Amino acid sequence: MSRKASKQPGHRRSGEYLREVVSAVVPTQQRECYMPFARELFATLHRPPFPDYPRSTKLVVQKWFVRGLSGHLMWLIGERLLGRMYPEPRAPKGSY
Repeated sequence: MSRKASKQPGHRRSGEYLREVVSAVVPTQQRECYMPFARELFATLHRPPFPDYPRSTKLVVQKWFVRGLSGHLMWLIGERLLGRMYPEPRAPKGSY
């Protein structure tokens, strides 16, 4: 059984999406090191992190932190992934 690619306009493959996120925050010479982390992190994000992140997400972050990746860069990748997956609702115009 073969799978057909989505024909939805604007639908992006997760690989392209992850490359875009990593490229936005990681210096060029380090991007290949952070791609496996971004893939694993993305795979664990099945729901918004409320009230806390799932154990699987925490284990992925811990694993890559121990392997020497920058906690700051991992934070920025996670922040961008979550921001795109679960955008904050905007207040209606005129309400302050």
